[in-house]
Amino acid sequence: MFIVHGAYHFWPKRVAFRDDYCLGCAGQRRSIAVRSFDVGHIFWIPILPVGFWKHWKCTACGHDPHINPKTRRSFEWAGLLCLIAVSVILWETPDLDNGVTAWILRMAAAAAAIWLLAHLLRSPKEPSLRERLAAIPPATDAICPFCSTPLLCGSGTRWSCPSCNAARY
Repeated sequence: MFIVHGAYHFWPKRVAFRDDYCLGCAGQRRSIAVRSFDVGHIFWIPILPVGFWKHWKCTACGHDPHINPKTRRSFEWAGLLCLIAVSVILWETPDLDNGVTAWILRMAAAAAAIWLLAHLLRSPKEPSLRERLAAIPPATDAICPFCSTPLLCGSGTRWSCPSCNAARY
């Protein structure tokens, strides 16, 4: 049975901003934190209130900046092992009544495995998110990007806006 589930985000409010590295955009971007009241739903019916949560969003693409849209290398290696297993199984089975289809599947599985192996060996290992974030300087804005009010130095290291209470990270 197919179950439609997800989360509603009620009463969104921008509460913070920072300079960040967005994996979706593959570059340095501004991120904003949006605080909302989250409620889980099943078949579009709100069921489970989970409280107030803060979600970071890239201002350029609108997605979470730290979620990688690419396939992880471990999944690619697992896919290579599956393709090799399928290829071996197809080559070990005897030709039945449909010989052309069996030969097409044998060649396609072997070619896909060879292509994926070449892709995995040629593609360089990308730097980690931690290394990318270390290269980005923190935000130094003196004016709030949401309401254009000068920021005030708080009791700690965070600067905040007196009118909209947004914090600079």
